[in-house]
Amino acid sequence: MTKESYILSDFHIHTPYCGHAHGKIIDYAEKAIQLGMKKICFTDHLGRYYLTPSQKKRYWDWGMNKQNLARYYLELEDVKTTYKDRIEIKSGLEIDYIEGAEDMIMPLIEKYPFDFLLGSIHCLPKFGWKHIANYTEKDMWPIFSEYFKAAKAVVSAGIFNSLAHIDFIWRYAKWPAKKSLAIFQLIEDIVETASSNNVAIEINSNGYLWSQIYTVIGGDPFEILLRNIKKYNVPITVGSDAHKPQYVGKSFKELAHLLKIMGLKQYCTFEKKRKKLEKIP
Repeated sequence: MTKESYILSDFHIHTPYCGHAHGKIIDYAEKAIQLGMKKICFTDHLGRYYLTPSQKKRYWDWGMNKQNLARYYLELEDVKTTYKDRIEIKSGLEIDYIEGAEDMIMPLIEKYPFDFLLGSIHCLPKFGWKHIANYTEKDMWPIFSEYFKAAKAVVSAGIFNSLAHIDFIWRYAKWPAKKSLAIFQLIEDIVETASSNNVAIEINSNGYLWSQIYTVIGGDPFEILLRNIKKYNVPITVGSDAHKPQYVGKSFKELAHLLKIMGLKQYCTFEKKRKKLEKIP
């Protein structure tokens, strides 16, 4: 893979601190260097330990516990120093958005000067405190509708720099075929809202790969997402969502090609939550 046709920053990488990723942090850094990357950001899952006791009893959880958050941040600071002459290492978090928990999150993320905060949705408490893949309602439209309502809240919260994998819902939940046009409109609504709030939208390797394998009635939701990002001039971040070192930069060459075809010529990275635009070669 050559630098000329490759996205050189991966801003969605996990570590063993989340409990379900594998490999040492330095292994992820070494893989990025091997690919010729200039910059990566670790964005491990923040656990839900900030929730109320009653919520904790019901809520499916993963991510770092309270004790590991400090260790995670400090280890990344050490890695930044170790690799400063070879690659830029940024520190971040992926944080599940839970309506009403915004004030509980803030003290945690203000304690550490992270570079980047990804907001994501993995479950919908209205339908049960469990992973979206485990929702099996006969009519999935309410699930999709609630997901996009939460996604809109993410980009409106004033907390996050980017909305992670908006495609998560259609990768894990059965697409309601009769509601394609309504879903496409919800995608546009979120992109427009992100534009109004100056929040980026992540282009996730897994969403791209899903679109290469599966189809839905009425169009390709991934392509519709890209069209609306172009229409509303929304900044994008690009992430592999790697949970193993070998997945760093996954499909970035193909993604770079597609983004340029769609008229998207740049993406953004963050340092101390300040956006920097990067050109796609």
